Amino acid sequence: MSEALLEIDNLRVGFADDQGVTEVIHGVSFAIQKGQILGLVGESGSGKSMIAKSILRILKPPGIITGGHIYFNGRDLLSLNEAELRPLRWRNISIVFQSALNALNPVMTIGAQIMDTLLAHEDLSPRQADDRSRELLRGVRIDPMHLDSYPHELSGGMRQRVIIAMSLALNPDLVIMDEPTTALDVLVEREILTEVIALQKRMGFSMLFITHDLTLLLEFADRIAVLLKGDLLEIGSPQQLREDPSHPYTAKLLTGIPSACGPRDPKLLPRLPRDNPNPPLLKVTDLSKRFDSPGGGKDCRIDVVRNVSFEINRGEIVALVGGSGSGKSTIAKMVCQLLTPTTGDIVLNDTQLTTHNAHTLSIRRRIQMVFQDPFGCLNPVHSVGHHLRRPLQRHNMCSTKQIPSRIETLLTDVGLSPSRAFIDKFPHEMSGGERQRVAIARVLAVQPDLIVADEPTSMLDVSIRMDILSLLSELRTRLDVAFLFITHDLASARYFADRILVLNEGRLVESADAESLISTPQHPYSEQLIKAASAGWIKNQTSATTDVK
Repeated sequence: MSEALLEIDNLRVGFADDQGVTEVIHGVSFAIQKGQILGLVGESGSGKSMIAKSILRILKPPGIITGGHIYFNGRDLLSLNEAELRPLRWRNISIVFQSALNALNPVMTIGAQIMDTLLAHEDLSPRQADDRSRELLRGVRIDPMHLDSYPHELSGGMRQRVIIAMSLALNPDLVIMDEPTTALDVLVEREILTEVIALQKRMGFSMLFITHDLTLLLEFADRIAVLLKGDLLEIGSPQQLREDPSHPYTAKLLTGIPSACGPRDPKLLPRLPRDNPNPPLLKVTDLSKRFDSPGGGKDCRIDVVRNVSFEINRGEIVALVGGSGSGKSTIAKMVCQLLTPTTGDIVLNDTQLTTHNAHTLSIRRRIQMVFQDPFGCLNPVHSVGHHLRRPLQRHNMCSTKQIPSRIETLLTDVGLSPSRAFIDKFPHEMSGGERQRVAIARVLAVQPDLIVADEPTSMLDVSIRMDILSLLSELRTRLDVAFLFITHDLASARYFADRILVLNEGRLVESADAESLISTPQHPYSEQLIKAASAGWIKNQTSATTDVK
């Protein structure tokens, strides 16, 4: 045995059914030293979360550990019974789950939930538990006044900090963070991770940080383990992986990801020169949206979008970039006639959408939307063929006899080949990337003039994000369709879009050609976004302010 805090030796995990056990973790071994940050990187389904749950012995059926050892401070956790394991959880090993934003009880105050954790494991008086709760919130830079707040009264970033505070409540030796920031925009993500790393250095706990983003781990991990389909491909320091990756998959993760700084990589989404014909395809003028709080008066009105104006030409890709809550999706929904603007005009090819019948099929056909969630945008009880047949029939795009061949063509156009192999598949039988391609095919079925893509790659693995963006870029060139690309990922916007619009607190603060905005941003908020999305963001985060208006 080594002096490692945690040592996993030849761990094997599978799923049991009537036919036996299907192994999904194939003899994984690694160690975490005291005070060390180990990053575990891999795609969805690679087995990252199963390893984390195996460490805490919280793997639910049909998951089953079939072999190996997990040593924590020299004790084999797999040999302990439930009574012996219970004191170790939270006190010695804590975890921040991937769905941390939904992990707080909505009917209990923040203070009650933290105190519940403390009183269950520590011999403290209510007054001592309250003092410790205040100390924990201060440690993650939240005012203790929010102990009396309910989860819905906090922002996503604040709720994430509360979960992190709870994971540190008992001063554990090891903290497991399972995709803790995937639901946050880049500015909040960087700010929280900077605070977590500062806490780790101050408190000295070890960390297993699980993510699908290798570039994120390169910034702060001591060692990085690369996982693919249950196999540990390689493990090494960030410098070793960056300079000399030993496996082609690791090299793909390193080279296939766009950057928001430095020279543009000519091999990633090469940009073709384009003319800008007049008049524009879409013209948005002084667009505003105000929401009224239920039961409130004028003082409860919230201005989400404020006097936004922009244009999109035929065949042009315009990216709308901003943090969570900046108004991006609200603008997308107004353009698609899913929300009615409070004030302003939206004109598509000389048709005034704000005064037009929003339910007219001709308008619905000309503007289509690709949604953020490839897992929720397809009806699970219908096949791929059904999803593509419906818009063709609804909008009379072709004769009944032509529909089968048209479906095959659509699937081929989005890279799902052989197309006949996908027609009878159901959503659960496909990967996230395949489902998103089906969603894109459904949009293309009605031959739209404008596609509004609302964070279309944010829920996909890093290794396939560029594949989807490459597909959309190729469709733009071939079909001359325009895109309004909604994202908080400035690097993707740089490579995919012709122009970038920067939105902050509902206001359009900057608009420029993509490369010009990256190289010479004119607004402090744009500069802050670029720093947060660039290499060396930990150093940048120290000097950046979070209240740029």
